[in-house]
Amino acid sequence: MKTLTLNGKWLCKPDKDNKGIDFKWYLSQNFIRNDPELMEINIPSSFNTLKGYEVFEGIFWHFKKFDFDDEEYSKQDKKLRFNAANYNTKVWLNGVFLGEHDGGFTPFHFNLKKSLKDKDNFLVVRCDNIRKKSRLPAFSFDWFNYGGIYRDVDIISLTKNRIKNVIIKTNLVSRNKSIISISYEILGRLALEWEIRDVNNGNLYYRGEISESTGKSSFSLTTKNLKFWSPSNPKLYKLMIYSRTKNEKNLLFDSNFGIREIEILGNYIYLNKKLIRLKGASLHEELVPFGRTIPYEEREKDITAMKALGFNALRTAHYSHDEDLLDIADRLGILILEEIPVYWMCDYKSNDVFKVAAKMLRNLIKRDINHPSVIWWSVGNEIPIERPEVSKFMKRLMKWVRMHDNTRIVTYVSMKLFSDLTRRHADVACINYYFGWYVGSPRLISLMLDVMRTPAFNKPWIYTEFGAGAKVGTRKKWEDQTKYSEERQLHVLDYSIRTFNAKDYLAGWFIWIYRDFRSLTRQNEYQTGFNRKGIVSEKNEPKLINHRIPQILHKKRELVNTKVLGIILWILLYPIAYIITYLIIDVAFIFSEKKTIEDGKKIERRRRSKES
Repeated sequence: MKTLTLNGKWLCKPDKDNKGIDFKWYLSQNFIRNDPELMEINIPSSFNTLKGYEVFEGIFWHFKKFDFDDEEYSKQDKKLRFNAANYNTKVWLNGVFLGEHDGGFTPFHFNLKKSLKDKDNFLVVRCDNIRKKSRLPAFSFDWFNYGGIYRDVDIISLTKNRIKNVIIKTNLVSRNKSIISISYEILGRLALEWEIRDVNNGNLYYRGEISESTGKSSFSLTTKNLKFWSPSNPKLYKLMIYSRTKNEKNLLFDSNFGIREIEILGNYIYLNKKLIRLKGASLHEELVPFGRTIPYEEREKDITAMKALGFNALRTAHYSHDEDLLDIADRLGILILEEIPVYWMCDYKSNDVFKVAAKMLRNLIKRDINHPSVIWWSVGNEIPIERPEVSKFMKRLMKWVRMHDNTRIVTYVSMKLFSDLTRRHADVACINYYFGWYVGSPRLISLMLDVMRTPAFNKPWIYTEFGAGAKVGTRKKWEDQTKYSEERQLHVLDYSIRTFNAKDYLAGWFIWIYRDFRSLTRQNEYQTGFNRKGIVSEKNEPKLINHRIPQILHKKRELVNTKVLGIILWILLYPIAYIITYLIIDVAFIFSEKKTIEDGKKIERRRRSKES
């Protein structure tokens, strides 16, 4: 396989009136190099990093000229691959329409066939990040809507006879014995040779040969005394598969993998037959000044810093991050909880929207199936789950995921305390709720957990979001728990963590969030366009809680047993909560969020205008 990167200098221009297709901007003869709107952009990056377009939501066109002159690869299949672009992407090469893709966070590709030339190829990419009810996420979401080609772009050349869809699965027979199962598909006919080596020193552990064949196949082997992968010992091996002929062998596939098994037994989660409690934070894919296009070394710093705090897990909010993050997590040892952006109020009655969500999950699983760090797939976050159409949507998505991967936890994340009965169909029950910040006091957490777990008492629970906002440098006396002070944030998180650790059925918790991130819905004097619940600022400045986490990570609080009271309260509260959330809260939420986003854009534009 040969790869030609198309990263680097491109030209781009906005299309505020949506006239580019009508005027055929995708044709080279219509490309005007001295167009005053034409700008240079480094790909990968979002067009929101360009001056004057920081909060732009609309259409941007991207133009690239390149050569592909290599006779050695002339007869091979060629694909144009995007690691991600947001949201709708339409692509032309040399005036030929290659296709389009919906979704902002997973890889996609187009077959090039005869449209690729040796010289002077003209590639045109039209991206729009316009919010729509039919998209995922839809109109309202609490993060910044970066648009454009913000991950790598390349052309790959593939031999006619090749291997694809290689899946490595491992399960443990005992604490020193495992089974490695490898499935694959051969295009054409090939004889294969395979090896398993140590990633660090290259030592060969296993090898084998497969006689010439075609189509789907698999093999497995039983191993003894190979080390298992875990956050405390992230041991990696490499599978290499070669085509084998009399004269030579050529590498067709190679991938790192780890031997590990994630299981649920009763109220507990087990990693490699050992009980584990997940403790970590969520993270948005954003860092000033890079936006989503974060350099590898900066991602590595994030994982290193989180590990130094004692965290063993990271929840990628609320979409799949670049695969570099997973490579680092595999190597350094941190568990990853992945999610797709089925978020808040989408068009859950639409079968087309379901198809987009299912495709997102399929692409995500296909990309990340061999990463040992990835232990769960979440099919949505904070959805109005009490609605019948939403419950059906979630159950259908979870069933879809289990068809494609039966080795990981499958769930969704809810914010409903009492009205969620669909949790019973998830592998793990999840809750987001901000006691001590939006509602009441963190002293309510223990009782409310006992209440809400009543209809799903026979499975592990994860507290997937909790927290409080704080702006770096906003300090108050301990007795003055002012909102957005670092002391208030410390109090809420400290009390919450000690409570969570005392609940035996709570299999883990995740602070919202590791780093402050842009959100146009947040416009008070402390936030100014950022969600400030991070334990570090958007510039990675540590807050007071950041220094205290290692001391409180495993602390427990003495609790009064309220399990029986919880059951009684759920029976009383369920019908009331269902009616209120179904008829009032969800509807009001939709209209308030739409207005808040538009107001946020206006404030952000005024602020940037004053700065310039």
